[in-house]
Parts: sequence; structure tokens; C-alpha cells
Amino acid sequence: MKTTKKSMEEEMREVLESRDKLIDQKPQHKPNHHHENHVSQITKTIQLQTNHATTNHVQSHNQTNHIISNHENHMPLNRVPNHVSAVNHANHQKSQQNHRTSPNQEWRQPEDNGRLHDESIYESGPVVNDGKHSLLQYAMLNFRQSTEKFEMLKTADGSISGSLKVIESLKSKKKGKKNKGQQDGAEWTWKEQVDLVKYSSVPIEQSLLRLDADLSALAVECFLCLMRYMGDQPLPPDMSEVKCVYTILMHCHKYELLRDEVYCQLMKQTTNNKSPNPDSCQRGWRLFSIVAAYFTCSEGLRPYLTKYLETAAYDKRRAYHGTATVCLQNLRKTVKYGGRKNVPSVEEIMAISAGRNAKRQIYRLPGGTERVINTKCTTVVQDVIEEMCNIISVRNPHEMDEFSLYCIVDGDAFTMPLARDEYILDVTTELHKNHQVFYLIFCRSVWYYSLRLDAPLYIEVVFNQIVPDYLEGLLLVLPGEHLPQEVIYDMAQIAALLHRAADMTHEPATKEIKYLLPKPALSLREPRPQQWSNMVQQAWNNVQHITVAASKAQVLEILSKWPLFGSSFFAVKRIPEGKEKGGDHILALNRHGVHFIDLVTHETLYHYPYSEVISTRKVKSEEGTLYLDMKCGNLMQQRITRLQTEQAHEISRLIRQYITMEQRTTNSQPGGIGFGMR
Repeated sequence: MKTTKKSMEEEMREVLESRDKLIDQKPQHKPNHHHENHVSQITKTIQLQTNHATTNHVQSHNQTNHIISNHENHMPLNRVPNHVSAVNHANHQKSQQNHRTSPNQEWRQPEDNGRLHDESIYESGPVVNDGKHSLLQYAMLNFRQSTEKFEMLKTADGSISGSLKVIESLKSKKKGKKNKGQQDGAEWTWKEQVDLVKYSSVPIEQSLLRLDADLSALAVECFLCLMRYMGDQPLPPDMSEVKCVYTILMHCHKYELLRDEVYCQLMKQTTNNKSPNPDSCQRGWRLFSIVAAYFTCSEGLRPYLTKYLETAAYDKRRAYHGTATVCLQNLRKTVKYGGRKNVPSVEEIMAISAGRNAKRQIYRLPGGTERVINTKCTTVVQDVIEEMCNIISVRNPHEMDEFSLYCIVDGDAFTMPLARDEYILDVTTELHKNHQVFYLIFCRSVWYYSLRLDAPLYIEVVFNQIVPDYLEGLLLVLPGEHLPQEVIYDMAQIAALLHRAADMTHEPATKEIKYLLPKPALSLREPRPQQWSNMVQQAWNNVQHITVAASKAQVLEILSKWPLFGSSFFAVKRIPEGKEKGGDHILALNRHGVHFIDLVTHETLYHYPYSEVISTRKVKSEEGTLYLDMKCGNLMQQRITRLQTEQAHEISRLIRQYITMEQRTTNSQPGGIGFGMR
């Protein structure tokens, strides 16, 4: 009688259950809990004996093309914002000292304070042992020895009908042999299958998966490096643990087909590990976490790999469930963001090998305030921005989009706002390798959402960004090169508040007042210096008893009503078209649109709301001059304005971000119709 499909599935479950029993009957290796939880320290300087050639980029940053297409998705180069460089210049020496911190101080076991959490990996309950997507099942379908020995038949859509036929055959043979009193044959064959996915104390002679001869040889080399790293094979004199890791990473980077192979090797060597070396399994899992931070796997392997990691991570009875949780988190990050691009530093590999998987990285806020966040090997810019936003009480995900993380490199006039999917340690490792002094600063780059005065640290951040622009005079509008009377009153109030914001308790003297006023105001005929002193000292009487935080909040409240508040300023040259007059302008970008303002008076000469900005295009001439073409108008009439500026990338990025926010707001309003992203 023919076996029905349902009965074959039942037998499949029986076989898988028998597999589990066979593995469970083996005496388990007693976990070394003390060693797993021990936080070891690197007690001597790491000797960089590894060939420096192996520490080159796995993938270098893309270079700027001569012609750059519209609406690029990558994060372009950016200038150092005025408020960033001005506010942090005084703290530069402190930054240099921070970067001399030794590896012993930087790499730590994660702490509760300042840690980046990924709670999503804990949301699932225990993994149900339903027999689906097990490593054994994958091995029977894909491992070289399985497919060669049993000649499995797989359909074009990748079903398991072939394996079911073989299992059905094995069951029949087993029953037949039992009837004849024979106990070998099929039982030995099944044990051989189980051994394929269990720890091996000897190197493999061929790849686990069906690969061609050249890749199979590299797979054997990777397996040997894995065993050496785990301490199951001796290290040759010319080989180090770091070089073992580099070899595996470089082979996987160059040959994508090897990634599944290496993942299968890692699963095999961390399954039922019986190594006489007590640290073998632990080190295998740690290497697993490194590989998972760099490479994803094929769609075919992913459900099996995920199931393997979830089974180990969610079962707290398992010895290495904590490290398995890190592996699962790293893999999910890699699937989401693409994986690390640069090889890890020697210090990073040594730290992870010693169980320290977080680095105490310093991040700065405007004004020089520092925050230390435990940064893991898979921490991306988006993680840091969210963490810093939470610190300053910004909870709205859309409002978080207004903040960026800049990498300020000593000596560079321009920098880039780091792309949100960029890995922090990719950035810092490269800069450290080149012996460059740098610091990472978190600040607000877009000003679409209204000012909030309900969080002290938020006020501190915004205050330290706005005040430098105010004192430079960028926020002043001088119609006819004169100050309106209401602006004069505001400036006197702000001067007194700034004096109090510096925690001063005495009345501002005349010689101090000139440092509390915008630079352009000092060169005007009216008011005269003595008039300024009288107005500021009069305003002081009203603010001398308020707190420092309240004085900063009042400064922001006054300035938020000025038309250029929350603007990003760029020096541009407008290229004339036809009979138009060109010339130098200041370009101001804020929530109200694109403004071309006069160099002296800051009066608006041209204005384009974002609803009229159709597209931007960055063009580089043969001489290397960078231009930005901005197409504005409507469906009936359009025109292109060409700007010569070294900040074309940042201008284009900010315009695109403002349009996105305006579109999101328009679409969220009842009955609102948003315009297309341009």
C-alpha cells in the first residue's frame, strides 16, 4: 500500500525526534560558568604582529563621481556646521586626550548605564521544537556527503520531497533488518548523518557544502582557522588568533558562496562540542558573533541559521545562551543594515575574544558636554541618534530625524554627517588606523518641529547650537542697514540673559557687553555703545535672579520668533542666467523654504517654498568646480538656478530632508494630499 503524504510527514517528525534523542543521550560537556562570566582585562600592549596588509578595508568608501544623479540615497559630504566648530573648539585638547585612551579602558563588558538595548530579540518565547528548519534537515538536503551518499532528489522549488523519500526508504530498511535480527545498516547510516552536524575534533578534508574544488580548498582553510581560533588545533608560529579571524572574513568577503559554508562550520563546531579544551565552545560562539556582524547568508540557509540561533539564545538553560543572543542580534542587524564594511581592529578582536563586546565610546553634545555610550560591534549611527535623543527627551521618531551624528576630523574643513546605516566602529577603526584625531558630535541639523522648552538637556543642546550663529550676526535682519526698534529691545534682553546664562551674578560691565551682542550690531551708528550699556543693564534688573536654565530657555523663546531662527547658512555664488544678475549670497535653509539673502542686511532676495522645489542635481566641472542645479517651479513653468558652492552635497541633503518632513506632515493631515518626493 502506498504511503500517504501525511504519513511521510509523521515519519519525518519521528526521524527528527530520534535525532534529538541520539544527541541528548551523549554526556553533555559541563559548562565553565566561571569562565563565561569572567570579565578579563588585556594586561599588556597588543603586539601588532599581524600582516598590516590584512587590515585594509574590506570595502572602501565610494568616491564622488563627476556627474551625480538626482536624489541620491547615500549620505553626501558635508561641511562642519558653524555652531559645531565654534562651540567645540575650546574642547579640542580634551578630545585629543580622550583618543589616547588605552584599549584596556575602552573595551568593557556591557553595563546597564548607557547601553544600547535591542529588546526585540527577547520578545519571543521559547522556540518550539517542531522539527522544521533544523540543522540536520538542512544538512541532509545540502551537505556534500549527504547528497552524494543518498543521491537526494530535490524539486525545482526546493521542497523536501527528496529527503522524505530517502527517509521512507531508511525506515523500511530499518524495519526489515529488525525483523531479521540485524541491528546495523540503517542505524549506522543515521548516526553518520547526525555526526555531520556535530562537533569534529579533526579538520575536514572537503567543504561541508557542494562547492567547486577551489572554493572547497578555501573552505578547508576556513575550518582550520576556526579550529585554531577555538584552540582545537595548534597555532603555527606565523599564525595568530587575529590572523585566523582575518582569513575567514577576507575569504567570505571575496567569495559570497563561502558565507553559507562558514556559518555551517560554526553551527557544526558549536553543536555537542566535546573538545578537551574547556574554552573551545565559548570561543566558537564568540567567533560566531564576529562573523554574524559582517555577513548575512543565503535565503535558503537563513531560516535554518535563525532557528539554530533562536534555539540557543532563548533557552537560558544552555551554557552559552548569552553569546548566542549576541549572535542573533548581530545577524538581524546585518540583515537590516548590510553588515560591517571594514575589518575589525586587533583590539576589537582581542576584546571580543576575551568576552568584552562593547566599547566605551565618547559622543559629544554642542557645548562640549560628553556622553559615554557602550558601542557594540554592530552599533550603527541610527542606534546612537536614538540613544542620544532619548537622553535629551526627544521621543517622537519623526522628530529624531532632525538630528544627525557628525564626525569631526582635526584639520578637515569639511566633514560628513554619518549615514544612519553606517557602523560606528567602521568609522572609528579607520580613523584610529590612520592616526587621525577626531570626535563624534550629536546635533540638530534640521529645524522643522517647533521648539520645546520642557527638557533641560534639550534646551542646553539647542542653546549651544543657536547662540554661536546669533553672536556671528547670522540671525539678524537689517532693513536698510538699520535695526528695527523691537529687535534692539530683544537684543538688550538677550545680552542680559546671556550674561546670566554664563552663571554671572554681577551686573554686566560696559567692556563685557560687547561680547554679548552680535558682531554687526557693534559697527552700526545706532545705538551707540553707551546706549547699549544702559539698555542691557536695565534688562539685567529683570533677569538677575532667574536660574541659568531659565535664562537659556528665555533666549531661545525670544529668538524662535525671529525669521531666520533655525536656519542653516551656506555661502554660495549664484550663476546668472540670461539677463539676470548673479553674485555672492548667503543661502538660508529653514522650515519655510530656500532663501537667498543679502550678504550684509540678510534681507531675502529670492525665496522658494519646498512645494516649488522640484529637484536638485550636483554637477562637477572638468576643472573640479562643484555646482548645484536647483529646479524650481510648477507643472506649467520651471526654471533652473545654478549655484557654485563646496557645500552642494549638504544643501541637497537638507532640502531633501525638509521636503520629506513637509510631505509627511501634509499626508498626515485629514484630507491632505502630499506632493511627490522630488
